[in-house]
Amino acid sequence: MKFGRLAVVGLAALGLVTASAAPQAVGGPGAAEAQAVKRPNIIVILADDLGYNDVSLHGNPLVRTPNIDSIAQTGARFENGYTGDAVCSTSRAALMTGRNYSRYGFEWLPNLPGFVNARNGKYAAERYPAKILTNDAKPIPPEKNGLPDTEVTMAQVLKAQGYHTGLVGKWHLGTAPNLAPQKRGFDEFVGFPGGAALYAKVDDPTVVTAKLPWSGIDGYLYDNLTTNIWRDGKPTPAKKYMTYELADEAVGFIDRNKKSPFFLYLAFNAPHNPIQAPRAMYDKMGHIKDEKTRVYYAMIQSLDEAVGQVLRKVKAEGLEKDTIIVFLSDNGGASYHQIPQENLPYRGWKTTYFEGGVHVPFFMKWPAKIPAGSMIPGIASSLDLFPTFVAAAGGQLPADREYDGMDLTPALTGKAGPDALRERALYWRKGDYRMVRSGNWKLQTIDDPKAVWLYDLATDPTERTNLASLMPEKVVELKALFAAQEAKYIAPAWPATARTRINVDGHPPVIPGTVEYVEWMN
Repeated sequence: MKFGRLAVVGLAALGLVTASAAPQAVGGPGAAEAQAVKRPNIIVILADDLGYNDVSLHGNPLVRTPNIDSIAQTGARFENGYTGDAVCSTSRAALMTGRNYSRYGFEWLPNLPGFVNARNGKYAAERYPAKILTNDAKPIPPEKNGLPDTEVTMAQVLKAQGYHTGLVGKWHLGTAPNLAPQKRGFDEFVGFPGGAALYAKVDDPTVVTAKLPWSGIDGYLYDNLTTNIWRDGKPTPAKKYMTYELADEAVGFIDRNKKSPFFLYLAFNAPHNPIQAPRAMYDKMGHIKDEKTRVYYAMIQSLDEAVGQVLRKVKAEGLEKDTIIVFLSDNGGASYHQIPQENLPYRGWKTTYFEGGVHVPFFMKWPAKIPAGSMIPGIASSLDLFPTFVAAAGGQLPADREYDGMDLTPALTGKAGPDALRERALYWRKGDYRMVRSGNWKLQTIDDPKAVWLYDLATDPTERTNLASLMPEKVVELKALFAAQEAKYIAPAWPATARTRINVDGHPPVIPGTVEYVEWMN
């Protein structure tokens, strides 16, 4: 869908300076006109590296997540809920813009030459070897190393519709002043601009830590992260276990803004490593014998407690009926955790385009509009949240660009038929690794290692039977579909610096010729 140029010129030039002037710039009604529509509050709760099977609603017997589950039980869950990418930063870019990250050159995570060199030195990991593509990567200018400021975020558009906007938690879309959340439409920001944080100091006696010695990334994080969160432009140490600290900040935001429409983006870093959990929660998980798994699921139950705190606040303030609450993960569970049940029944992990990497828990409630206990058939994506929220607010999308997401409201409210989301296509790309899902058909291709995977997800949702050699005409058809979409993409804004082998099933070591694997470029 295409929309006109005045919108973005106004947003970029004026920085959304007022709610009265900016709405006309985005092509939608002014704030006064939007008042005619009952504008719901909007809360997006994003988990980090949470696998499809990491919630009890999906059948995992090791963990209980009643609060997260309740969002689906009192609202809707999507039969096929996808995230914008299989890794954190690019997934968040897609979520914030409603557009595939390859349209604006955000192909890789922000370039960190120091990290690349560390992966090749002190933090080289035998089980997860990285093939370094360059050791002298030139630092990208900070003002260019993130979500391009030519992109318009959902926060900018909702702010222009009269919403008070806030981000609590992880940003990961650029650390330079021009890329900071406050420059991208958020009135308030409390959290951390980068990709991770410690949940507590490693020597904190109230917290249990499980290190992953086989993971170079894990070692790097412990040596380089702090418990700092940014408030009022300054870093200060968190006073609580990080997940609980962020929940407190979210509750405070709701309390301050309960009398006017608000948009809250609550981006937890849990359960992304480092693997740390409150000892009190860990002590309740004695049924889990493997130490790292016990700490990991204690993290997730702590996340569930934090989600419950936010849900209770919304209800206590009488806001539940007219508040949209979405819960999802930025990508699937990570293979370096070595916890085999994270993404079951699906194959694959974070950084792969098998279902385990991109098919995530995806729930939404809006009591005023969505019938409780709904199961929404077809294909939904985090790309859809931007257009869905703008429509719910009575606004219009910026009119100068094409969007990859679509308004889910008709499907959620029953105004669309059951096939409304079935035949759409979604696309993902990481260098020479490509994937398209069109209807029930899914094609993945990669040049190194040379592989083609074709699956009929209607009969084989867990991707066990590769049909590529049996149906070459379908492969050609889907490759052509992807090529037409790829023509709309631009070259990456910065280079990939490493390739890492990821087993589709199981864990390293990778023995070439014995297992299926992909090489993740970043």
